[in-house]
Amino acid sequence: MERFSRLDWVSITLSVAATLVGVAVLYGGGITGEDLAQRKLIWLILCVVAMLVFANINYQLLGSFAPIIYAVGILVLLLVLVPFIGKEVKGARSWLRIGSLGFQPAEFMKLVVVITLSKYLVLRESEIGKLKELIIPAVLVTIPALLIGVQPDLGGAVMFMAILFGMLFIGGANTAVLFGFAIIGFFAVFTPMFLEYERYIIVDDVYNALREEHFRLADAVRILNFEVWEVAENLNYNTRLVQDKTLVTWAKETLSQGENLKIFWQTAAEIEKKSPSFLRDMLRNTTVMVAIGGTGIFFYGLGVLGNFMTGAPWMRRIGNIALIVGLSFSSGFMSNKFINFKPHQVIRIVSFVNPDKFQKGAGYQLRHSLITVGSGKFAGKGLFKGDMTKGDTPFLPEWYNDFIFSVVGEQLGFWGSAMLLLLLFGLILRAINIAVTSKDDFGAMLASGIALIFFLHVFINIGISLGLMPVTGIPLSFVSYGGSHMLLCFVCVGILINIYRRRFINA
Repeated sequence: MERFSRLDWVSITLSVAATLVGVAVLYGGGITGEDLAQRKLIWLILCVVAMLVFANINYQLLGSFAPIIYAVGILVLLLVLVPFIGKEVKGARSWLRIGSLGFQPAEFMKLVVVITLSKYLVLRESEIGKLKELIIPAVLVTIPALLIGVQPDLGGAVMFMAILFGMLFIGGANTAVLFGFAIIGFFAVFTPMFLEYERYIIVDDVYNALREEHFRLADAVRILNFEVWEVAENLNYNTRLVQDKTLVTWAKETLSQGENLKIFWQTAAEIEKKSPSFLRDMLRNTTVMVAIGGTGIFFYGLGVLGNFMTGAPWMRRIGNIALIVGLSFSSGFMSNKFINFKPHQVIRIVSFVNPDKFQKGAGYQLRHSLITVGSGKFAGKGLFKGDMTKGDTPFLPEWYNDFIFSVVGEQLGFWGSAMLLLLLFGLILRAINIAVTSKDDFGAMLASGIALIFFLHVFINIGISLGLMPVTGIPLSFVSYGGSHMLLCFVCVGILINIYRRRFINA
């Protein structure tokens, strides 16, 4: 009876309540939603069992076996990339299937990374403020992030980097150094993505400029659409287009003809000249990027030398700022040369920046999400009474996973959405409280990392649904349909319960 009373009923109640909200909203989503709701209830039973198992396994063992757990996690991520083992879904090879059961190893790798970083940060607590101590954590997170990125799953990879920075901040790393690395990482991602975005938004202009005198070439551009750039640069590029393959093949052959290819590039260049962009031209200019990068690194050297000779700390600070600028432009230049963002990844940025410009293309999902969540107004249409998710072709596609919050807004309105947020953020605050009251540093770091996982999923998913962040395919913890993430969430709750219970033992 005492073991029963020492369970953390607050965490259990909040997590189960949020899950039941997801079940209810799914059930109101038509025939498809009813089937998903029934499956989610079955998953809930399995997840509660898993939660109770981890609630009774000493969390200290997770720290002791952290290297083995991490190695197994990396091995499983490698297996996903093997064609006859990993299963490809919607263009991403991110699933493993055991019999009829499929799961995403990337979801569980988030907890593996949190466990590994927690153990490392506790062991190196007194040294973590030094720059060299950040190398190992960065490597530990970069490896799975790269393996997930090549699936390809850019959103999942970015999530791992966010976990890295959050854990390092919690662990006491130098905030100035973290801020500098964040700026450098932003430039590395922003530069190639921005340049691809600049090319994407002129596709319609290229088509309109060609259709009068070069109508066949214009038709080829229209068919290939946003993938026209990849085809023009690599004539053997295999498109992701799902329309008539004969038509796509004709478009590729038409574009690849010598004179047509020359006309295409000339037309694109002329259109860009009519719409000058200082940022675009600077980021594309190899000389400028290398010059700024090299100058920043050079002035860093002068700052270090000046500080060494005079002892003036301001010279070192200026040198550090110059280093950040230099490495930012260098990382942007290098990533633009070696990173090739997929067209569907660029679409997500386009839909975030300007969804109305591409109402039937890139911005379709986001616009329909905003309409859906807004249709519920304050009181909502009523539980089970939503109509944006029903039918063979629902108004809001993929609503049951990444855009489940929009459906919550439709059925339950502003007040129902607010209550759901209270449940989710209540659980996050509970995890923080467990971290603060933990009797050992590893338990505190582990609970903090779990709170970070929950927070990132809630913050990013709701931001996507409301048009505040680019679409990245991040589920809403406990609420979205999806067994892998739901199981991860309840395993995390089980670990929180374990940390909560162990404080009585340690006391």
